[in-house]
Amino acid sequence: MSGWVFLVALAALVVFCVSLGIYLHASPLLKRGIRHSAVCVNVGQIAAGSMILLEYTPVGAPARQYTVGPFVFPPVQVGGRMDVIYDPKRPQTVTLPERLPRGTRGLGITSIVSGAVLAACVLRIVLAVQG
Repeated sequence: MSGWVFLVALAALVVFCVSLGIYLHASPLLKRGIRHSAVCVNVGQIAAGSMILLEYTPVGAPARQYTVGPFVFPPVQVGGRMDVIYDPKRPQTVTLPERLPRGTRGLGITSIVSGAVLAACVLRIVLAVQG
């Protein structure tokens, strides 16, 4: 058996995990996410740019903080406001509206296809080892 099967399996595993992770994070926010205004409480510098610490108060819950970045030019300064989208069932799950995909159909298809390729590669490896 040639090494290409292992490389294809590894690539399919990476694509599957990444697309599934994005899907699991984005899906609840797309379905039931609440758009809410957050205030910038700190702007910090790292090697890759600026990080912003936002504070938002979910409905019926205590205030929470969310760090986002890096930005080359921070979109707000301390005291400025920007929108976030959070999951009301899990208020710690939050993102910026522009970082949320428009839909999850492509992520679902990518997960299914890469999972099928991964399963085919594993089957090929198992059959090669047995025979």
